[in-house]
Amino acid sequence: MQVKVGFLALYSELATKVRQVAGEVAVSATVTVWEEAAPLADATLIQAAKKLEADCDVLIARGGMQPLLAPEVSLPVVECPITFPDILKALYQARNKGRHILLILHRTQNHDLGPWPGVLGIKVTKVLVDYRHEIQEVIKKAGETDVVVVGGSLAVEAAQRLGHRSHLIIFSRETILQSLHKAIEIVKATQKEKERAARLQALLDFAHEGILFLEGDNEIAYVNSAATEILKMPREQLIGREVTEVLKTTSNTIEALFNDRADSPLTGKLLKLDSLSIMANIVPVRVGSQTTGTVVTFFEAARLQNLEHNFRRQLARRAMTARFTLDDIIGKSKAIAAAKQQAAVFAATDSTVAIYGESGVGKELFAQSIHNLSNRQNSPFVAINCSALPKELMESELFGYEEGAFTGAKKGGKEGLFELAHGGTLFLDEIGTMPIELQSKILRVLQEKEVTRLGGSSLIPVDVRIIVATNCDLKEAVRQGEFRQDLYFRLNVLPLYVPPLRERPEDIPLLFEHFVRTLSRRLGRRLNPDHLHNVLLLQEYSWPGNVRELMNFSERFVALAGQHPDQDELLQQLLAESRRESNPGSRLDLLEKGTWKETWQGLEKNLLEQMLAESGMTKTALASSLGIDRTTLWKKLKKGKGRG
Repeated sequence: MQVKVGFLALYSELATKVRQVAGEVAVSATVTVWEEAAPLADATLIQAAKKLEADCDVLIARGGMQPLLAPEVSLPVVECPITFPDILKALYQARNKGRHILLILHRTQNHDLGPWPGVLGIKVTKVLVDYRHEIQEVIKKAGETDVVVVGGSLAVEAAQRLGHRSHLIIFSRETILQSLHKAIEIVKATQKEKERAARLQALLDFAHEGILFLEGDNEIAYVNSAATEILKMPREQLIGREVTEVLKTTSNTIEALFNDRADSPLTGKLLKLDSLSIMANIVPVRVGSQTTGTVVTFFEAARLQNLEHNFRRQLARRAMTARFTLDDIIGKSKAIAAAKQQAAVFAATDSTVAIYGESGVGKELFAQSIHNLSNRQNSPFVAINCSALPKELMESELFGYEEGAFTGAKKGGKEGLFELAHGGTLFLDEIGTMPIELQSKILRVLQEKEVTRLGGSSLIPVDVRIIVATNCDLKEAVRQGEFRQDLYFRLNVLPLYVPPLRERPEDIPLLFEHFVRTLSRRLGRRLNPDHLHNVLLLQEYSWPGNVRELMNFSERFVALAGQHPDQDELLQQLLAESRRESNPGSRLDLLEKGTWKETWQGLEKNLLEQMLAESGMTKTALASSLGIDRTTLWKKLKKGKGRG
């Protein structure tokens, strides 16, 4: 960004020097110099600063003027200080006009002269002033003595008016340059802070939870849009009020939570207000050892009922058993054989297994196979996809809730998945998307082997083996602050890497033939993949969707094979379509819809979207791996939007 700097110069020589030095910072700043030779009254200086304010990002003023101008303008006011070398140079030059020097400085510009007056053969009387109007009184007190007044433009003008010799302290080039650099850095830092605040504001306002920030005696200092909607009160009626007046309950529960709380977070607290029930998290904000405020997040407890209903319908379709074994994992490559052998070794232990692999490689098959080879094979195998649920529902699903925890809660409460998996295995798929707030609870369960239901207080012991899976880099997520380091080390006890299809091409024909036979029987078709001559062509495609994509491809082949006279030709045709679908930006017919520049932007956007989809990385992690910042990545993804 190009910073706009306004410089208040009170004498022409300073103005000239500033314009010369401004050329050295022209790349990052434009400098507007306000020049006035005659000494000015305070009101005139303030008026001049306000004129510069309209077109500038920051102002620079001579030392001593900053306290006068800063309260009057909305811009930062940087002080151009009188440095010791500047003073020493002025004293050296002034000694030719007289040996008794009256040095007048603003109190903020005080410097110890040390032995230099003696070295220069002069006597220096140094006077420090706080306000501009004091200068004339100081010179008057000098009386008729033969003194040379040394100071700023106002001191020089007053001395001349009272008949004293004078010498102006002139800023050096280095002093001016340092002041310009300081002003530029202040503006850049301020701009970064504004951008950070704007991003935070957008994040808070678009959050589904209500958010309150409390200061002082639990007074509301900030409220987001969701909070005003849930509480059905405008922002103006919430700001400045004590939180216990807003979150009114029929008991003293709320007062106890806020008045007697410890300095540790309180999560999953059910608060029954006059008109609704909410689930709240109360988290202290700490700076060092001091608590500077409190953040309260909350949502309507009734939301859990609707979310739970939808999720339960999906979960009911799947029995809590593991159906697959290692024999169901097709492949003869060294890579898949090594992964299967490692899985068999891990199954003999009871330690946590972390399965890594791209989307579609069959991570759940390995999880089920490990369970079926373990001594827990006759106990439940419970799976949950952490990316498929909002965090409010995920918490109740994992830990359960007590009767009456919220409006419409199931009578008698509900067991969580940890309880349902007791004695068996809990498979947490896409663990990298687990909300950071729940990660601490997961860690506690792993450490204590106990769970507490929402709205409850009793501890329920659980004996569960944990298997997790992810297609993202958990180490990078830890570095980015998106995943707890202590949970990562707790989960990453036995890491298992499932290779993608492109790393085991010899398995592709075997998988295809297996899928064709299975799907043919299911659809009542009579297809024999042994009669295909071009099946090895499948190895030339990278299969970014891995086994899942190959299975979909096989299903499409089986569906169309009965209507196509040449199955080898059909295979080639479908393979060509898959290549185009996986890389649509490679087609040069994009040129028909835009310029070369637009075509390149479209290709780049498609490739980045494909990398995000196939790698499972966050945008932050992808940007880091590409050596660019997240903002640049966002701009590249945004370019070409709405085209073709």
